[in-house]
Amino acid sequence: MKDVITRSQALAAGITHSAQRHRLRTGRWQVVFRGVYLTRSGSPSWRQRLEAATLARGAGTVASLDCALNLWGLTDREPPVLTLAEPATTRRSAHLPGVRVRRRARLSVARRYGIPVTSAAQTILDVLALPGRRLDDDIALITRAVSRRRVSVEALRAELRHHPRHPRRAALEEILAAAAEGLGSVAEVRYVERVERPHGLPTMARQVPMDGPEATADGRTRRMDFKDEARGVVVEIDGELYHRYRQAQDRGRDRETVGRGEVTLRAGWAEVAETPCELAVDVALALRARGWTGRPTPCGPTCAVGRDVRLRRPPGRLPQG
Repeated sequence: MKDVITRSQALAAGITHSAQRHRLRTGRWQVVFRGVYLTRSGSPSWRQRLEAATLARGAGTVASLDCALNLWGLTDREPPVLTLAEPATTRRSAHLPGVRVRRRARLSVARRYGIPVTSAAQTILDVLALPGRRLDDDIALITRAVSRRRVSVEALRAELRHHPRHPRRAALEEILAAAAEGLGSVAEVRYVERVERPHGLPTMARQVPMDGPEATADGRTRRMDFKDEARGVVVEIDGELYHRYRQAQDRGRDRETVGRGEVTLRAGWAEVAETPCELAVDVALALRARGWTGRPTPCGPTCAVGRDVRLRRPPGRLPQG
């Protein structure tokens, strides 16, 4: 028998009302929510309580938001307040303690661990619509979901079409479109468009082959995304949608550049898309420390380049090599 069962399910299994009352009275069963029982002693687990909540609310109710995120294996957090979703046409007034219910015009439903839940794509977009999130948090969640094969980029793009008023729609459309094209190369284009060019930074060479015997150790020429040859400054844009498998290789490349007397600045899609002005400050300071005598230009009245007092000082020069 299931650990979590409703009164009607127990009756269908041949357990009469009087037998149910006896099990509850003797402690073999316990009430989780009205009409929903845990068929063993001890406290219900978080997942059992979530399942009980969906059963107590009735047909059509699913786990959503952070609760759904947990069921999809995309977070270890077990929210103390259970979040459920129901069709907009549902009319139920019963209140469940510790449970929050939203009504939705559209629900894309799946099942995880026997519990009805919003689909992985809808779960992710629902969570990304919550207030207070940052772009790098959004990318991290998408990265985790795609790398763990919970969802595809195509499925996320298809789901986004059902959310015309999504508060993060513009940023998500760009991320997902770029991911479909190959996020790494698109991120490099965005770096030129949003960081280098509008802030008057020196134009760096792109896709510069690495030197040395290890540059082609894997049979392919390894390249640096951007390099200022005159000052030995390298900029690497980590644009892969899921980049974890490359991190050790990247650290090795960074060590190689240091060994040649160069410096590597590594940035991700979030910095290029969300904080390009702050990234321009970092690049400008590195260039000026290594001999660039120019000065970056603010791209607008609120640009960080115009506010950073460090850029008003005379450029220094670090020893090279």
